[in-house]
Amino acid sequence: MEKQKIRDEIDFKELLRSPLRLYGWFFVYFFLLILAFGIFFGHKLIPISYNEQNVSATDLTNVKLDLVEKKGGIIPAVDLGSVINPSKEMISNGKELYDANCKSCHGDNGLGDGPAGMMLNPKPRNFKLIDGWTNGRTIDALYKTLQEGILSRGMAAYEYLSPSDRFDILHYLRTFAEYPEVTDEQINQMNTAYNLSAGTIQPNQIPVEKAVEKVLIEQKDIFSKVKNAKKRIEQSRNLPGAALLQTYSIDLDKVLYLFAVNNMITFDKYYSLLKNDPQSFGFNPSIIRVSVSDLRTIFDYLKSTMI
Repeated sequence: MEKQKIRDEIDFKELLRSPLRLYGWFFVYFFLLILAFGIFFGHKLIPISYNEQNVSATDLTNVKLDLVEKKGGIIPAVDLGSVINPSKEMISNGKELYDANCKSCHGDNGLGDGPAGMMLNPKPRNFKLIDGWTNGRTIDALYKTLQEGILSRGMAAYEYLSPSDRFDILHYLRTFAEYPEVTDEQINQMNTAYNLSAGTIQPNQIPVEKAVEKVLIEQKDIFSKVKNAKKRIEQSRNLPGAALLQTYSIDLDKVLYLFAVNNMITFDKYYSLLKNDPQSFGFNPSIIRVSVSDLRTIFDYLKSTMI
């Protein structure tokens, strides 16, 4: 019996001479390749669909903002004559204020191309365009925008700036393009609407967190006064005022809360409150038929419990 020659399972040299021998496997390889690509593409479909855009503006959703503590006072009156004829100093101050408050959205040259504005829809106002203004391009319309803002367009109100500073911003803004002439009628309308020539009183301002702390402290003090007053009432049930209070009150906490908040309230004011809405102040509606002398007895008794 002739001995068979041992051969390799795959003769690669023969395969190179006749590559068509692999043609039958081509469809298998092609199917596996398409399957692998499909799995990879499906797995990466969501990440590759993200529209990533590098913007130099700060993501304000991750920034904790709060009010700055400021002492209030009287804001000086506006020189209405300067609204018509602004000085170079006013325009220069307006540029500084514009750079600090407006440039991030409206851009260096007022084209509405600031980095923060790229994320807004609708886009910030292009100050060089004539059409499409919500309030208009006259000086009184521009001031109204700074004073009140435009909520629908994402324009914030600039009430934290003084009227003079707002006008300085407008003087600088009007250097970007040709704007309508300032008229006496427009100035008079602004003065009537915002009392510019008389000055305004600006209240004190504290951070929100500090305000919350103060409110909580005040509420704690009020609840402490109410608690102590209830103890005094419990110890003086034989007094005429206590008897009347027990007869007509339906919520002692409400009755005492008003005196805890304002122990300086007068009888006439208290009498008026009870007559108009007794239940809101913890009394049965029938108290409106009580004599004035009995109401005075109740009033004096409640005041004595807050001492």
